Amino acid sequence: MILFIECIIACVIFGIGIVGSVLANKVFWLPEYAPAVQEKFLSLHPEYKVTDKKEGLLGLIVKKIIACFLFVAVLLFMVYITGARNFIYGFVNCYIIWFVVNWFDVFVLDIWILANWKKCRLPGTEHMDKEYRANNRKSIIDGFFGMAIGLVAALAVGGLIEVLF
Repeated sequence: MILFIECIIACVIFGIGIVGSVLANKVFWLPEYAPAVQEKFLSLHPEYKVTDKKEGLLGLIVKKIIACFLFVAVLLFMVYITGARNFIYGFVNCYIIWFVVNWFDVFVLDIWILANWKKCRLPGTEHMDKEYRANNRKSIIDGFFGMAIGLVAALAVGGLIEVLF
C-alpha cells in the first residue's frame, strides 16, 4: 500500500514539476517539441538559436545524468520508507516507482497534457494541433529508453540499499 501511495505522490510531484517548468519557460523545452513545431517557432523567433546537434546531445546527456543522480537519491529515500533493506527489494520497488512515473510521463504528460493544452505550446504555434500530436510516437519510444535508464537507477538504488542498510 505504501508503494502505491508513493507512486501516486511521485506522479503528482513529477507532473507538477514538468508542467510548471514548461509553463514557466517553454523555450527551454524546445528540443522536446515535434520538429515541425520547432521549425515554425524558430522561423517566427529568429532570436533563438538552434544548438549544434553534437553540442546539444552532450548537454542533454549531462542533464539526464544529473537528473538520474537526483532521482536515485529521491528513490533511495522512497524505497527505504517502503521497508527495503536488501538489494532485491530495493531494486524491485525502485523499478516499480520508475516504471509508473515513466509511463505517466509518456501518456499523461507528453501525449495528453503537453500535446493538447494550448498553454503549453510555443508562441506562434498554438494552432498546430496535428504537429503537436505527431510527437506521440517519439514519446512512446522515449518511454522505452526511460525504462532502460530506470534499470540503471534501480540497480544503483538496490546496491545502495544493500550497502547502506
